[in-house]
Amino acid sequence: MKRDMELIRQIMLNVEDDKYPLGATVHIDGTPDEICAHHVALILDAGLAVGRLHRTDAYGIVAADIERLTSAGHDFCDGIRQDTIWNKAKAHILKPGASYGLSILVEYVKLQVHQQVFGS
Repeated sequence: MKRDMELIRQIMLNVEDDKYPLGATVHIDGTPDEICAHHVALILDAGLAVGRLHRTDAYGIVAADIERLTSAGHDFCDGIRQDTIWNKAKAHILKPGASYGLSILVEYVKLQVHQQVFGS
């Protein structure tokens, strides 16, 4: 399964907007829960949130919930919420054939927010 940064962005912003009450399965309309859960696993791996993965012996990760965003997760949301920063990230970090990964995206968003606040 390929990593979908748009899906990660949508999940993160939904969590920030309290769209998943504590214990609720992360769900995005039109996306299977297993795919959402895989992307939640990436979010948890990156330290952006605290949550739980639900597994079965037969199918592996089948669902996930996010208890809360970490401080780093809130900082990341501060950047990805802004379309200007998100569009820059898509152009420079997430361009087809050259996606650099979630950790690089997080650092890029931090840098963009820093430049907005403090200037170049």
